[in-house]
Amino acid sequence: MLKLPVSPARHRIDYLGAALAAAFTSSLLLATSWGGKDYAWASPQIIGLFVAGVLTLVLFLRRQATAAEPVLPLSLFKVPQLRYGFAIQGLLGAAMMGALVYVMIYLQAVRAIEPAAAGLYLIPMAIGMTVVGLGAGRLSDRGWRMKTFVLTGTIASALGLALLATLGTDTSLWLIRAALLVMGCGFGLLIGQLIPYVQNAAPAHQLGIATTSIRFFQTLGNALGAAVFGTLLSRVYEAKVPGGSTSAIARPTGAAHATAVHGFVTAMDVVFLVAAGVMAVAAVLAARLPAEARPAAEHSAEAELARV
Repeated sequence: MLKLPVSPARHRIDYLGAALAAAFTSSLLLATSWGGKDYAWASPQIIGLFVAGVLTLVLFLRRQATAAEPVLPLSLFKVPQLRYGFAIQGLLGAAMMGALVYVMIYLQAVRAIEPAAAGLYLIPMAIGMTVVGLGAGRLSDRGWRMKTFVLTGTIASALGLALLATLGTDTSLWLIRAALLVMGCGFGLLIGQLIPYVQNAAPAHQLGIATTSIRFFQTLGNALGAAVFGTLLSRVYEAKVPGGSTSAIARPTGAAHATAVHGFVTAMDVVFLVAAGVMAVAAVLAARLPAEARPAAEHSAEAELARV
């Protein structure tokens, strides 16, 4: 039932900026997905994709600096809360994707758990995200600082991923559930607080752009995380099991199967350790976050009181 004033002003959509953003992200994702697997890193295809990515990024930044109504105004990055918020959200997207995908692969490929049963292992993570997210919302209403939640969330997420980096072929399944619970608590603090933190700091007339931008960086992090972690997993596994492939670990039998599974678990531990490092970087950025800005509505109310 909300009724907002309708502005008669016509707006110009930055189609060229959106196209350049799509070209840049597509080049980057294809390079990280194909590099070292479908094509060698030094191949003309991968080098060409990286060159295309750099070129389209430069063109995109130039377009955003000159467009009448840019799709991603560069002025947003002058606001520290937005600059750090975008970066943390991107790192969160990468680490979260790595955790969800590779925990499921571990349970099915190493522990021979059926897909439906493996999905139930995410329940502790979901509980942690829900309970902590609701609790943080109530504490925020009572005056707790969002920065506290963001910093705590990055640390908890890094701890959960570090626990997953200790997985072996016979690790207790309850330890996996506990790690996912800790990680869920961390993700719950971040997902529920980063967006309002950015929204409160964004200029009122750019609130919509700031909201969609932080979601863009999360989605980009998701895609890059899946691509980079997949490449890392394949490289480490092939180093441990020469001539082997991560898509065929179930085919060998006997001693060869045990070697393949051990190499796969070792590679996954490296992936989780790197993901924990990603969240550690996010924790460093969270520690540098300025005190959050108050909502624009609160500023407007105070301005009106001062005028009266």
